[in-house]
Amino acid sequence: MPPPSCFPSRVSRHRVAFRCHSKQRPCLNRQSQRRCLPRRPHELRPKRARWSCSGTSNNITGTSGIFDQAEKGHNIAQDDVIWIGWDETDPGNPYNWGTGRKWLTTWICCVYTLVVAFCGAAFSMGTESMMRDLNCSLELAVVALSTFPLGFGLAPLVLAPFSDLWTMQVLPRMLFDVAPKLWLFTVLRFPNNSTDPMYAISAIVYTLFFLPITLGRNIATVIIARFIGGLAASTGSTLVGGTVADLFESKDRGLPMSIFSLAAFAGTGLGPATMGYVEENLRLQWRWISWIQLIIAGVTSLCIILLTQETRGSVILSKRAAAKRKETGDPRYQCRSDAERASLAILIKISLTRPLFLLFTEPIVAAFSLWVSFAWGILYLTLRAVPLVFANVYGFTIGQVGLVFYGVVVAGLLGFVSNFYQERLYQRHVATRGPEARLYAALIGGMIFPIGTFIFAFTQGRTHWMGPVIGLMLCFFGIFTIYLSTFNYLADAYTIYASSALSAQSLCRNLLGFAFPLFTSQLYSSLGYQWASFLSGMLGLALAVTPWVLFFFGPRIRASSKFAKELAKMRATDK
Repeated sequence: MPPPSCFPSRVSRHRVAFRCHSKQRPCLNRQSQRRCLPRRPHELRPKRARWSCSGTSNNITGTSGIFDQAEKGHNIAQDDVIWIGWDETDPGNPYNWGTGRKWLTTWICCVYTLVVAFCGAAFSMGTESMMRDLNCSLELAVVALSTFPLGFGLAPLVLAPFSDLWTMQVLPRMLFDVAPKLWLFTVLRFPNNSTDPMYAISAIVYTLFFLPITLGRNIATVIIARFIGGLAASTGSTLVGGTVADLFESKDRGLPMSIFSLAAFAGTGLGPATMGYVEENLRLQWRWISWIQLIIAGVTSLCIILLTQETRGSVILSKRAAAKRKETGDPRYQCRSDAERASLAILIKISLTRPLFLLFTEPIVAAFSLWVSFAWGILYLTLRAVPLVFANVYGFTIGQVGLVFYGVVVAGLLGFVSNFYQERLYQRHVATRGPEARLYAALIGGMIFPIGTFIFAFTQGRTHWMGPVIGLMLCFFGIFTIYLSTFNYLADAYTIYASSALSAQSLCRNLLGFAFPLFTSQLYSSLGYQWASFLSGMLGLALAVTPWVLFFFGPRIRASSKFAKELAKMRATDK
């Protein structure tokens, strides 16, 4: 399922670029590019311009950059580069879009997130019929369930560096020049600021790989298709946070980010809740669960392709500069993001190594990653535990078992509402507390999580079935507040390094989401239903001290951090 916390390395540059004649000469070839790049990340952030001139608004028909011009032999004068940027009222700037246009894009992206979470979890309800149909063991069926979060966790580390490069250079050429006659690709061609190709390709590949699952004749096909589906889904879904940042000023992002988080969480409950009765129908079962997922994903993909537009300011400006070069034949037109972009090798190195470096050297990242990963593992563990408990203890049918997962949706809604109160506390105390003001909800949610697990453990078979359902709702509410607080805290504490910190915890979280279902049946069989749930609660209780320690000692811990010192120097420089 998609986490709201794993964002790619996308930097919104709506307000910082400007158009003027400059004495600074950018790198003109790939060989000198590394030497000319600034060494520290904060040097990549140009100061906000006091003036700007809008670029052309003509249709974009080319995507070649300044390096292409240099390679073709064009001479670019050192003192005569023309930077393309924004007017403050430029309608092409996503910050200046109308409210309806912004929210249409936001809602479509959030629906895509919900669909990915829905389909990732709904698969679990068809396990029994799939085992009979494909003649496979329970262990292999659970592997098919778990490979989706595995692919979801691994993909951003590898694919994030390709996002900006492919969006500006590779994909437009591949889609619009190499294969212009294929209808699947030509529908992506818009007269102005087309859909982000990373979204479109992610949605298309994700949708297509439901076909091998639906038509597969062996479990190996299903496992591989689920893994590739996870890879594809993560590429698009993890861009949503960056899209929100592209469209809304920081003071206005609270509501769209809360909706995004709710979609990611609620979809995990809606999938099993609605697919239980499909599995119960002997004429439908697991293959029709996959067909329904294919239809839903396909409709969502069409909405993404037809109704959304590119939101990254750097990409839009790059296309404007390319259009201006093609229109005038003047290679001097360019945008700063093209000149400042690091080489692909450097981007891949940073994307692969920095999250792991933060994970193993930063106590805050390590502690939060362990905490939220365990909570996420419990969430995926319940996909296997709930059918065991409610079918064997209370005699529920598979359709009735699915209804229990509506508790995840209710818990997500409660967490969504509680986040408004958390935001009030944050606004009130951020001046004195700093990033730790993000942790008020986590202090409570971290305690509610194990309490709900204990209620689920010791009401099984002893009370009405609503007893364990209430316990699960409290547990899920705690999980929602934990990962939402983790995302917000790491983003505030690590600022420009936030994407790496969030990638680290997302990798851990999805790896545990992959691992926990693999041993759920064995755990509940060996310890018994109550004691297996009790063990989960005890581990959650031990980890509940994490936000309390950081709430009171977070500033001291960050003061000893290498990255925190670098960020402090950057803030001092900005002042």
